[in-house]
Amino acid sequence: MSRIPAGFSQLKKAFEIHWENGIRENSQSYYLLKFYAVECGLKSMYIHKYDRFHSMSSEEMHADHRHKLDKWIRELSIPASQIGEPPRFRIRRGGRTEPQRDIERVHEAWRYGVAIDQDDEITILRWLNEVSNWIRDGLKEA
Repeated sequence: MSRIPAGFSQLKKAFEIHWENGIRENSQSYYLLKFYAVECGLKSMYIHKYDRFHSMSSEEMHADHRHKLDKWIRELSIPASQIGEPPRFRIRRGGRTEPQRDIERVHEAWRYGVAIDQDDEITILRWLNEVSNWIRDGLKEA
């Protein structure tokens, strides 16, 4: 079965709704919404950039990118000077910290309640805020 397609307006609305719900509290569930909000926002910006009629859906986008925010950022040519580099993070298990992981995996940690290194989590949340600001500025034109 294929994924559920989402177009520009659905992705833009998902970005707005998830982001608003994701700023109300400080917990992994809300952080997860922030991650997904940014993912939806980046995908809506991709449609805005590459399909002036906004008729493309998520089904027609890069299937291999899925939750890989760094790949969406490269597709959109967002300079690191505007949002910084996508941060990496470490998870904590039983008092020890594991090797760093790519940003695309953070939603799994938050979804499953896996503890992330506190400094890394703060860095990720700040970075998501920077990306969100870039998306908000870009969506003003859409």
